Amino acid sequence: MNRDDTRPGFAVTVARALHRNPADGTELREWAARLHVSVKTLQRDFVREYGTSYSRWRTSLRLRVSKVLLQTQPVAEVARRVGYATPSAFCAAFAREFGHSPRRRSTGEA
Repeated sequence: MNRDDTRPGFAVTVARALHRNPADGTELREWAARLHVSVKTLQRDFVREYGTSYSRWRTSLRLRVSKVLLQTQPVAEVARRVGYATPSAFCAAFAREFGHSPRRRSTGEA
């Protein structure tokens, strides 16, 4: 019997956990083991559910969350809270994603 395609997949389970804790550093292979599925199955599920890889999805989540946190917290604290080992690694990822450093304040940005 095939899995019901209307039921959320394994990627949704992982996404919900990461929404609760964006700093969670659990790798894809660890999530797959916890869910008792293959890494390939979980990879495919991420692409099917979100149109991108686990790694890219997690980075995007972390950076979206960081934009909210940066409104009230310093860069170093935000970097730690969203799972970056160093503020410089966070700043580099933020700049790649948004085209400017996280310190830049501009009106109209979320």
